[in-house]
Order: sequence, then C-alpha cells, then structure tokens
Amino acid sequence: MLRTEKIAALFILSGFLLFSVDLPAQKQLLSHDQIFSLRQTNNPVEVVKWIDDNSLIVSEWDEKRILSLITIKKKERIPFDEKDLKQYFPEPAKRLEIQSGNISYGGELIVSSGNNKNPALSPDSAYIAYIKDNDLYAVRISDKKEFRLTNDGSDVILNGYASWVYMEEILGRSSNFSAFWWSPDSKTIAFFRTDDSNVPLFSITDSRDLHGYIETMRYPKSGDNNPEVQIGFVDPEGKNKIVWADFDQKEDQYFGKPLWTPSGKSIWIQWMNRGQDNYKLFDVNPITGKKTEIYNETQKTWIDIDKDNRVNFLPSGNGAIIISDKSGYNHLYLSTTPTPQGKGTSPNPPQKREIYPITQGEFTVLDIIKIDEKNKTVYFTCFKDNIGCTDFYKVSFDGKNLQRLSFGNYTHRISLSPDAKYFVSIYSNTLTPPATALYDTKGKLVMELGNSRNEQNEIYEWAKTEFVTVKSDDGKYDLPMRVILPVNTDKDKKYPVLIHVYGGPAAINVWQGWSSSSISNWYAYEGLVQVAIDHRGSLHFGKKGQDEMHRNLGKVEVMDYSTCVKWLVKNAQVDPKRVCINGFSYGGYITCYSLLRAPDVFTHGIAGGSVTDWMLYDAPYTERFMDHPKENPEGYIQSSALTHAGNLKGKLLLTHGLIDENVHVQNTFQLISELEDKNRYFDLVIYPSNRHGYGGAKEVHFRNLQIKFIYEHLLRKPIPERLKKEIFNE
Repeated sequence: MLRTEKIAALFILSGFLLFSVDLPAQKQLLSHDQIFSLRQTNNPVEVVKWIDDNSLIVSEWDEKRILSLITIKKKERIPFDEKDLKQYFPEPAKRLEIQSGNISYGGELIVSSGNNKNPALSPDSAYIAYIKDNDLYAVRISDKKEFRLTNDGSDVILNGYASWVYMEEILGRSSNFSAFWWSPDSKTIAFFRTDDSNVPLFSITDSRDLHGYIETMRYPKSGDNNPEVQIGFVDPEGKNKIVWADFDQKEDQYFGKPLWTPSGKSIWIQWMNRGQDNYKLFDVNPITGKKTEIYNETQKTWIDIDKDNRVNFLPSGNGAIIISDKSGYNHLYLSTTPTPQGKGTSPNPPQKREIYPITQGEFTVLDIIKIDEKNKTVYFTCFKDNIGCTDFYKVSFDGKNLQRLSFGNYTHRISLSPDAKYFVSIYSNTLTPPATALYDTKGKLVMELGNSRNEQNEIYEWAKTEFVTVKSDDGKYDLPMRVILPVNTDKDKKYPVLIHVYGGPAAINVWQGWSSSSISNWYAYEGLVQVAIDHRGSLHFGKKGQDEMHRNLGKVEVMDYSTCVKWLVKNAQVDPKRVCINGFSYGGYITCYSLLRAPDVFTHGIAGGSVTDWMLYDAPYTERFMDHPKENPEGYIQSSALTHAGNLKGKLLLTHGLIDENVHVQNTFQLISELEDKNRYFDLVIYPSNRHGYGGAKEVHFRNLQIKFIYEHLLRKPIPERLKKEIFNE
C-alpha cells in the first residue's frame, strides 16, 4: 500500500545533482505578497478523542474547525457539532492555581501567606503540598490546616526544591525546580533534601538600575563539587518522623527522578555515579528507607540519567519495561517482579529480578505507545526501516512477533485506540504533505481520513525539500541532510548555503517529514540553499554513533558537517565562499568550533548563547560526555573554542544574553578576549537583562539581526521592501 509514493531513489544517490531539470508542467511563480499570504497546505485531520475501540472524533480546518464522528465498523463519517463534545469529556476538574504566592483550589483561597511555590495536589485531592522558603509544607484542603514537614530550609538547604543543576540536567525544566512527589495512595511524599553548601557560587551582573544588578547562584562547573542529596519520605500531616532512604549523602553521586510503583508501597530510586557510566535502580521501602538493588547497568562511555521514558511500569505493577541503549541502540527490556514472601503492608525485598530483552538489532526504539499486559504485547515507535522516518511497531513480551504496523517511507505520528485494535497515523515525508489514515493493528487499511493538500500546492511553485544522505569520510555512516533548494536555479550560478545545527549528543535536526514555512519559501526564492545536517552522534545512529563523541566533543560533529558541505559544493551548486553555519547553545558551540577547526570549509557563522570551553559549563552535562577534567585534560583543551581562536578566517557574529544563567556570558567574553589577543575580528551583540534565549523586543532584534547578516554576507543584496514590511514592520 502506498509504495508508489516512496521518495525516488535518485534523491538519495550521493552523486545526483540536486538541481534537477524542470518538469514539463510549469507552475506559477509566487509573488512576494503571495509567499506570506497563501498557504501551501491545509492542516491535517487530527484525532480529538477515541470514544471507544469502534469510534472516534476527528477534526479538520477549513476556515473554521469541522468535527466528524467516525464509526469504524460501518466506515461512517458523520458531521459532529462542537456542543456535542461535552458528553465525551468529563466536567473540568477543580483548578489548582498560584498567584503572587497565594494558592487557590477550585476558586477558593487555601494558602494566602508566604513565599509559596510549586503547589501539587495529592492524588485523592485531600491535600496540597508546596514549598515555602525552601521547606516542604502541606495543607489539608477541608479545613485549610497547614503542616510544616521540614524545618531546616535555608539558602543552601533545599527541601523539595531542586538545586539549579538538578532542574536543568536531571529533573528537567518542566519541573520548575519542584523536587517532591506524591505517592499514588496520597499517604506519602517523597522529596529531595539538597545541600548546596559546597557548590561554588557564581555571580551574574546586569547593566540595569543605577548601581547595576547582581545575582548569585550555586553552579557546579566541570570538576566542581555537586549538590549533596538525600531522599526523604514524610506523611502529609507530619505525624511521623521523616524516613531517609538508605544512601550515603556524602558519596559523589546523582539521583534521577524517583518513580513510585503503582501500588505506592515502594518507590524506585534511580542512582548514578559521578562518572555517569554506572546506573542502578533501587527498590526502596518508604516505611524503613531500606533499599534493594534491582537493576545495574554499566557502559564504557556514559549513561543518560535524565531519560523520562526509561522505566515503564506494567499496568498491574508486576514488573516494568526498561528502555536502555546498553547494546549500542535504544531497546526494550522486560523486568520481572518475583513473588514476595510473606504478607504485610509493604512487600518484602525482591529476591531476584530477571531482565529479558524484548527488542534487539541495529535500530533505535523511541517511545512506548502502549503496554498491553493482557496480550503481552508492547506498541512502540522507532527508527528502523528508513533513515529519518519514525515507524510504528508491535512486539510480544518474549521478543517474538515483531511487526511493522506503519507503512511506506514516511514519518508517522500515531494515535492508538483504547484497546489497541486500531490506530490513526498522520504521515508525511519531504515530498508528501501530511495525510491521515485509519489502520487496524494487523496492518490493514480501514479508512483514508484526509490529506492536507490544497489548490495552492498544485498551482504555485513552492520551495522543494529533498532528503539526501552522504557517506561519511570513513565510510561508516550515511549522514542525513534536508536540503531546501532555491526556486528557478541557474545551472551556471553558485548559491550561498545556510546550515542550521544543534549538534549535541543524540540530538536530531533531520527527518523525512513535511515542513514548509513562509520564511523558508522566501529564502528559496531569494536564492539561498537551506540545509539541516545530522552527524554520526545524532539519534539516527543510536548510542553506537554517540559513543564516538566521548571525551572529545566537537571533533566528529565538525568532521561530518565538513563532509556534507564538501558534497554540497560538489553536487548542489553551493558557493564555497558563502557557507554559513548557524546555531544556539550547543549549536552556538558547534558554530564557533566549525569556523575555528574547519576555517576553509565554513566561511560565516551566527552563534548564540555559545559554550566556548567545556570547563565553563555545568558538571553533570559536561562530565557525562567529557569525563572529569582531571581524567581528560587533553580532551578539554582540544574541544575548547578558545584553544583554536587564532584560526578564525571567516565572518563570525556572536550574541549572548547578559544574565544567561545556563551558559554564562563569560563563555563569549573569554572567546572574544582570545580573538582580540590573536588579532581576529568578529561582530558581537549582547542582550542585557536576557537569559538563555531572548524574549520580547530583544528576540525581534535577534531575528532581524540574522536576516540582515544573511542579506549582507550571503545573498549580498539589499533587503526587499516586502520583507521589511513583514518582518521589520517598516
């Protein structure tokens, strides 16, 4: 099915000239106004809600939202009114809100005093836990009685509130520094008690106010002391003493997000050594604090402790599916739960846990969509059949009956029915706008639900995106690229190229999915080649590829990017004197490093919020890939942009937020100091009062700054009036 829509093989042959001959049927060229006023495609049909395994509600847009009820057995599509949605959605739950430190629930003020943060409702809706002045509190909603659960909070002792580096590198920014977790039965709160006393202070200054602005933060740079963490358990009314998990607070270690088991009778604690090459899972009894090791993994390079989907409990609670890349690729493993001996409110420690592989081979599992414990089947997405395509599979718990459910050379976005009988896929590739289809989980097409093509797509000449692969210099990898081609190319001309990168380990910029925007079409009409490249350490090539980045960040990234640029120069009419690389954060690092390590390949760069020396970034992230500075001094020297500052030949634009608390502005300042000392020239724009990413008027300025750079140095012509009107509001 749909095999006729596969991308033509000529697009992935490394010797093929991308700028192919025009087809006989000529399309109309877009005017400047039409680029911003017309839409190439409509929005695809989306699933609003599965009602049951035989019916679902979908929506599409045609000036307004159109709803339909799909009845699968009859293959009926019935118009559906917006007001009829109410019967399929529960009444909105009472809202938990916080404003200026005041906590309200269901519109009623519950807590009204103090520096209250991060309120979290208990699963039974009887309590609200929150942080005040770095202590953990709870309030009983029925009578608004407040309970103080810890008593030693200070500027360095944080109870239930994460140290900055834990928020950024382990718990994630979505945690908003929250470091406490309700048990499913609402009887216990697990929390981190963090001691930042030995973590070095870092000062951040800003230019605002009469006498300037200074803030300090506890920030461990590579080799520094990390926060010391204890894990405590407390009941919401503080009736019992805090129980501490049986770990040595003084050990140099990291803890991942704790995971309550479905019963709430125990909690799984994720532990990692400072070297981040040994990961353990412990089953901890919250009543006694006693721990039992249930999983132990070591790797020669590193293990990521911040994976949100690493542990997936079976619905019954009798085991879990663990995702690990220890084989060189992300795969599924079944962890069984032995039957506990004896009875009681808390299970006895497991006697032994077995770990069985479910998936194996040279492909990468992405996410679990559903665990069907009754039928011992797991549904998941992966990179397997076509590079850059997300596919949908199912497999039995014993590793047998692996079956591809998705189809064609597409990237699929999946919505699975409640009982896993059917799924809806929104699928696309670089040549095919999103379409939506309903399939059963035996792989049979049930209904086509719609596609997003419109008449503008057929009439006008839009920018074309091609997916290509380039063989790495050592022949080990087929490096993927997305290339947006100029419209109406002249075979006798050379074109500038703009390359967008991030480049960090396991990051991904390139996929075989549909993408179209006004600005990308605009640049295609202006004669700019736009490219995204992924190197061997991207997610496409699993942990096996990432391991080649170990202890020397920057090296393989620049090597692979250079290979792709040389291919573009040879095969795609790219001007070798106008090769611009652009990135932010890690992408800013790669931009700087590329211009300094491959100055004959990369001629221009736009770098924002850049790490310039890995000694200046935080310990957990940096040491994961680089090891401790004492273990790898030469690696730190060679991976530093500062070391190679004297190599700069091209045009480099540096930007940074003055109060960036993530990648400190000292990174950029130290680089410009080295460039000045080496008599190298650059452009610098600092954004006062802005952090890691710019907002408001500064964001607009940064966007316009990039456009000015592109026109001046790559396109080498004035900015058209229509773009000034659209982007610059002139």
